[in-house]
Amino acid sequence: MKIQKIARIGLWTAFAVYGFALIFILFLSRIGRYPYESFLEYVKYSVNLIPFKPVWGYVQDYMEQGSWILTLAIRNIGGNFILFFPMGIFLPCLFPKTQKFRRTVLISFCTILCVELIQLLLRCGIFDVDDLILNISGWFLGFAVLKIPFVDKILKKICVLSCEEKEN
Repeated sequence: MKIQKIARIGLWTAFAVYGFALIFILFLSRIGRYPYESFLEYVKYSVNLIPFKPVWGYVQDYMEQGSWILTLAIRNIGGNFILFFPMGIFLPCLFPKTQKFRRTVLISFCTILCVELIQLLLRCGIFDVDDLILNISGWFLGFAVLKIPFVDKILKKICVLSCEEKEN
C-alpha cells in the first residue's frame, strides 16, 4: 500500500475520532447541566453577546480571589481556542475546496455559529460570543499552520494536501 493511501486513511480515521470527541465535548457531556425551569429563563442566563465580558470577569475574580480562578480561566479560554484548531487542518487536507481562505472563513463561522445555537436549543451550553471568537481563532491558527512552507511541502509530497494552487 502506498504512503499516500496510508496517510489518507490515517487522516480520515483521525478526523472521525476528532469528530466524535467534538460531539461528546460540545453536546453529550453537557446534557442536564442547565436545569432552568423555562427555556426563556435558560436563555436569560445562558446568552452572552458582549465580547470579552467573561474574560474581564476572570481578571476581576483573579484580583479578588487569587490564583485558583486563573486555572479555570486558562482552561476555558485555551480550551475554546484549541477545540477547533484541528478543524483548520483537517478540512483543507480532506476537502481541497476548503483550502481557499474565503471558504474557510465562511465555513468556520457558520459551523461554530451552528454549534453555539444547537447548544442553546438543546440546553447543553451557553451561547457566548467569546466562544465564537476563540473557536474561529483556533480554526484559523490550524489553517495558518498549513501555510507554513515546510508543512505545505510535506503534506503535498505525501498527497495529503492537494497540489492545486491555493488562494491566500
